[in-house]
Amino acid sequence: MLRYLTTGSRRFGLFPMYVHQRANWEFFAVVHGRCGPLFADAPPAALRHRSLWLFPPDCAHGWTGQGLHACRVAIFHFGAVPPVLDKLARARGHLEQALTVSQAQRVLDLQRELRPHYQRVTEKSLLIFERALLELSLILLEDIPFQDPETKASHAIRKVDASLTWYSEHIAEQPGLEQIASAVHVSVSHLRRLFWQARQESPQKAFARLRVQRAMELLSHTGLKLDAIALRCGFSSSSDFCRVFKNHQRISPDAWRKQQLPSYQEPARPGGPAVP
Repeated sequence: MLRYLTTGSRRFGLFPMYVHQRANWEFFAVVHGRCGPLFADAPPAALRHRSLWLFPPDCAHGWTGQGLHACRVAIFHFGAVPPVLDKLARARGHLEQALTVSQAQRVLDLQRELRPHYQRVTEKSLLIFERALLELSLILLEDIPFQDPETKASHAIRKVDASLTWYSEHIAEQPGLEQIASAVHVSVSHLRRLFWQARQESPQKAFARLRVQRAMELLSHTGLKLDAIALRCGFSSSSDFCRVFKNHQRISPDAWRKQQLPSYQEPARPGGPAVP
């Protein structure tokens, strides 16, 4: 689910972007020139040329650049990312991947392909957003080694994925753990062990995140009221929905829906126009 999209030239060396948190997952690519992230209470990171970063919503960061030189950037904000990226990025603070020339061009192509759908969202747009998210995710994962899972780990992953899929299809019915475990042919206690083995989290936490992600989709792309969204996403009431949503996103559903994420603009020079 794409929440924000922009590209353009930045002079972060002259006008650094201040350190702050974003409301969504941020994919940030520099495709020409050099820039690097800034973090609170830490020295500036090395400036990178042709790189892609991913930052979780709770990772406060800004940007610096190379003196007077401009860099070209492309920025994508998504409400959620695939579980493997969620896990890795939160564990490491953020992810970074060097881009080849062809990958940098593909990032720019994605910007152009997404732009008309970002400006006028249709049901087809959601599939195109999902495809772009997967492409960006695979670029980030390219140099991260993954070991072949052992038999037990493979079993855990399959069962956990099956339970998440089943839950997603029955989310409005508010199924309990007993129903979910029965659907994938394991006991409740075994389901809990499988989730911990595969994801290092409880099934309740994973299912709650699915409900919030579904709610974010409805908040972004429908005009449904909170009561209707709560029912569709398996919450017992709108107040329960608001409480869980705010716990996950640190903002109310209404505020999240109304929130606009304006593109970064450099301040105007005294007596002259803004720097492009």
